[in-house]
Amino acid sequence: NNGGAVAGRVRGADDEPAIRAVGAKIVGRAGLAVDTACDGAEAIAKMQDMKYSVLVVDLMMPIIDGFGVVEYVRKMAPPRPAVIVASASDSAVLRQLDGNIVHSIVRKPFEIDVLGDLIIAAARTSRESAEQSASIINFPKSAR
Repeated sequence: NNGGAVAGRVRGADDEPAIRAVGAKIVGRAGLAVDTACDGAEAIAKMQDMKYSVLVVDLMMPIIDGFGVVEYVRKMAPPRPAVIVASASDSAVLRQLDGNIVHSIVRKPFEIDVLGDLIIAAARTSRESAEQSASIINFPKSAR
């Protein structure tokens, strides 16, 4: 047993290059593959060709913001990626997010280790829900 290592791809979306770079480093350290996007529109476009287990999205982004990305994920067929929202917004704004889609919220500025732990937890959650939905609808498992 490898201590429950997580597999999967993470998509990060943030309009700040420094945060994209830090996010990619955190995910890489967790042993997951990562792709970054500079806004919600790019993240959504990339999700059409690639399956992600976790999305880390900034709420305030140009073109399509984090709310738009969460809404897109809500309309996806399961298994959906687990969404982590990174935001400096106040609680009233964050309460508008769909708790069925959003796995967790990390406040900016965030601790690198905190985000790393959340990503790993979300990837595990995502994998478990993918396995459950696979057993429910008896969908052929893709080669890992």
